[in-house]
Amino acid sequence: MKHLKMLCTLSCAMLFAFTSYSQSSVEYMNSILEPIAELKTETWKYMKAITKGKGARKVENKRLELITGLKNAKRQVAKISDFEGDDAFRAEAEEYLGMSITVLEEDFGKILDMEDIAEQSYDLMEAYLLAKEKANDKLQQAGDELDAAQRTFAEAHNITLIDAEDDKTTEKIKKAGKALTYYNEIYLIFFKCYKQEAYVMEAQSRQDVMAMEQNINTLKSDAEAGLEKLAALEAFDGDKTLISACKEALEFYLDEAENTFPTMLNFYLSQDNMNKAKETFENTKKKDRTQKIVDKYNDAVKAYNEAVGEFNGVNDAANDRRGDTLKNWNKSVDKFFSNHA
Repeated sequence: MKHLKMLCTLSCAMLFAFTSYSQSSVEYMNSILEPIAELKTETWKYMKAITKGKGARKVENKRLELITGLKNAKRQVAKISDFEGDDAFRAEAEEYLGMSITVLEEDFGKILDMEDIAEQSYDLMEAYLLAKEKANDKLQQAGDELDAAQRTFAEAHNITLIDAEDDKTTEKIKKAGKALTYYNEIYLIFFKCYKQEAYVMEAQSRQDVMAMEQNINTLKSDAEAGLEKLAALEAFDGDKTLISACKEALEFYLDEAENTFPTMLNFYLSQDNMNKAKETFENTKKKDRTQKIVDKYNDAVKAYNEAVGEFNGVNDAANDRRGDTLKNWNKSVDKFFSNHA
């Protein structure tokens, strides 16, 4: 599925305005930020690439390249000496790079494996999304700490920082992180019903009437609960795109649970009744067949034929509506992230 999305925040370099300030302090700060800034764009591209659905596996080489680049930058920063006895900013930069390496190696290494099985169940999907959020939070915290250390160094050495375009980009990335959290909440509401519908259809493929009944009831309950949750959610910066698309999907699943699947269930029940009536009819000698046996068989055949027509009608309609609903959901997700990420 192309639903799943992930964003992160990296510390950004700033432009420095200086007149009478010591250029050596500015050059020192830039020498630390330069190797970090060079990796920012490529890291952001990687994070963007894995936002759309199950994308981490497709860009695994990029993750490995970034890890190598971060390690090289960490070695470069480690070689920089202190500035007039002040080593706090350099040490924080090294710490930031170390955390970035750990997150990309360990957290995203695990996320890569989790991605392969996330769609098997709601619980696995929830754990997968939570792992991505936690990885994002670690990078966010490391970036914030580096920004704080940068400002502390600048203040201590009389450097005036001027917010540059990079700083604006960081704000956009932070907003995108908020958009991710918002999306994940709605996506899990959607996915719960999406997966539950799959359980109904799996039971249907086995013609397991009891399992169908149980899963239909659960689908109805999940859809109703999901619609209640959606009704309580606020728009994201005035944008109700995801809420509207998810609402449309859940209304479809609810209609399936209340109308489509019960009609299909009736078909299998009618089929079972007909087979039993047919068995009784055929196993009863002609001279022993009562009118009741004959009528029961004829009624069962008639009910079955009617159920066949109803089954085909609702099945075709549901398939068409399901395709349109999922297409609209995917388009809405793309539109939401295009506007907010």
